[in-house]
Amino acid sequence: MRRGVWLLPAVLLSTSAIARSPRATSPALVRRTLVLPSRPGQVPPLELSVAAGVATLVRFAAPLTRAPEFTPDDGRIQRVLLEDGTWVLVPAVDLAPGERVPVTVVAEEGTEPLRFVLVTRGDAVDLSVRVVCPQPSADEDGAESVARSLLAAPDARASLVIPQAVLEQNSADSRGQVQSVLWMGQRFFATVAVRNRKVGAPEWSPVQARLRATLSDGELLEWPARLVSGVLRGRRLHALTGLLPEGASRLDVALDAQDAPGDFQPLPLDGRGRRP
Repeated sequence: MRRGVWLLPAVLLSTSAIARSPRATSPALVRRTLVLPSRPGQVPPLELSVAAGVATLVRFAAPLTRAPEFTPDDGRIQRVLLEDGTWVLVPAVDLAPGERVPVTVVAEEGTEPLRFVLVTRGDAVDLSVRVVCPQPSADEDGAESVARSLLAAPDARASLVIPQAVLEQNSADSRGQVQSVLWMGQRFFATVAVRNRKVGAPEWSPVQARLRATLSDGELLEWPARLVSGVLRGRRLHALTGLLPEGASRLDVALDAQDAPGDFQPLPLDGRGRRP
C-alpha cells in the first residue's frame, strides 16, 4: 500500500471525534478550481476554507514533491502529501474567527513560491480544490484595448448601469464601486470608480480583480480578471474584463487590496443579450 494512502485514514481517524461534534449550522461542502495569478507575490494569497475533522484535498496541475509549509506550524492542522502529488489538510480544531494561517507551497525548484491562507468560514468548507495555471486567451489583448477605451471615454460608453450597491469594496478611507457593466456575448467589461471618504487620505486602489463562476455541476471556478487603470478628470478609474464560462449560472467579483482580499459579490447576468 502506498505510504500516503496509508497515512490518510490515520489522519481522518485522529480527528473523527472532533468531526462528530455538532455544529450550529452545517457548512456547505464546496468543490473549486483556482486559477493561479500571474504575479502571485504581488497579490493577496489564495484562500482555502477548512474545518475541523474535514479532509480538504488540494490538487495541482503539476504534482508537488514537497509538503506545504505552515507559519506557524503548531500542530493544529495535519497534512499528508500523497504519492500523486495531492496534499490533504485536516484541522484538529476550527480556526478562530478572522484567523488566517499562511501556507507556502513550492511547486518547482527555482520558481516563485505559491502563497495560500487557511481560514474557517461558517457557511462553506473546501472539500476539494484544483489549482491550475492560467491559460492565455487569444482575444485578451483586444479585450484590454476595449477596456482602456471605456476608461478614456466613460460618458460615451455603451453600458448597462447597475445599482452601485451590487459590488463595493470599502476601506477605512476609500470606497470602490462598480458603476457599469457591458456584455458582449460571453465577455463582460465592468468599470470601477474609487472615491475617498476623507480629504487628503491615500486613495485605495485594487491590485487584482477576481471572478468566481458557478458552473452547471455546482463546482466553483475562480480566476483573475484582466484589470486596467487610468485617470480621467482627476479621478482614478479601473476597468476589468473576463469571459463567462458556458453554462455558468452566477458570476461574482472581488476587488483585492495589496494585503487583503475583497469579498465576492454578485454581478448581474441579465444584460448578456445587449450589444454596444
